[in-house]
Amino acid sequence: MELSKLWMAHKKLILAAASCLVLVMASVISGTFILTSQPKHITFSYNGETKSFETTAETVEDFLKEQHIALTDKDLLTPSADTPLTDELTIALHTSWEVPVHVDGQTKVVHTVKRDVASILQEAGVTLKPTDKVEPALSASIDQGTPIHVTRVDVKIVQVKEELPYQEIRKFDPTLKKGETRVLQQGQQGLAVDHYKLVSENGKEVSRELVKRDVVTPKHDRIIAVGTKVVTASNASKPAVTAAGLVSRGGKVFRPQRVLTNVTLTAYTPAGGGKSPKSPGYGRTATGVKATEGRTIAVDPSVIPLGWWVYIEGVGYRRAEDTGGAVNGKTIDVFYDTQSEALTFGRRRGKTVYVIGPHKP
Repeated sequence: MELSKLWMAHKKLILAAASCLVLVMASVISGTFILTSQPKHITFSYNGETKSFETTAETVEDFLKEQHIALTDKDLLTPSADTPLTDELTIALHTSWEVPVHVDGQTKVVHTVKRDVASILQEAGVTLKPTDKVEPALSASIDQGTPIHVTRVDVKIVQVKEELPYQEIRKFDPTLKKGETRVLQQGQQGLAVDHYKLVSENGKEVSRELVKRDVVTPKHDRIIAVGTKVVTASNASKPAVTAAGLVSRGGKVFRPQRVLTNVTLTAYTPAGGGKSPKSPGYGRTATGVKATEGRTIAVDPSVIPLGWWVYIEGVGYRRAEDTGGAVNGKTIDVFYDTQSEALTFGRRRGKTVYVIGPHKP
């Protein structure tokens, strides 16, 4: 009987101890649950925008899922996705963008987490020259969807030959009769080499600046003496000065073979022959020499032999080197280089011409 009572008492003690152990374990478990379920304060930087969060997520990956953010293998995440969350942890995520880069006539699409233009171009494999233009600037940060434009700029020096046209200079000469002209210097075209700074963008010229000019052949202006002396009946000289038939004209004394009066003067140019400037015979006379202003006239060979010199009142010494279909009888065609001079000369009647001979006085 006593043994039975002892057993019952021992059993009660065992049950009481077990109950206490259960309570203690429940308290520990309950405390751990309460500890792990407490929210953590973290800082989240998403593509440069930073915010603070309270979360009960266990890892970085859990937190991103909580924010409905899916990662790709091109995104940049720190710390890693499996990192446990702790209080005051900072998470930074830079998602990759598609950035269009327009360069060399094509568009490259770059997948990148970079935000500055210089780094994006480096990832795109674009090499820049110092003269190239980039929009936006290399140091700029871009927003999603912003394209980058690269303009290839080339600068070089080119050489261009340029003809230097001569000018016509007229000088008054009181020793020549009014209306009489004399070529003092033939005009000669010059030649220069111009050096230009040429700027092109994407292969298209945008500017050209002259930086230097080298004169290879200087130009020579054409100088013409224009008579201003007025001849009146009282001071006009007669052609014959001696019984020997000598005549003084243009500062020289000669004996004419013939004296032609009431001669009509006209004027012609190289184009008057009807030949193309590219023709081998352009500017050539009937005698085969090149027509020269201040020397060449076209005549009727039956009146003035070809190759003979004459003195024309109001014009000067000329040589019969050419003929013409409209040059008949006492008509003389005076050669000029330009059409404007020929038109200015016009038609002159009643002139006196002294036929000298094959040699100029």
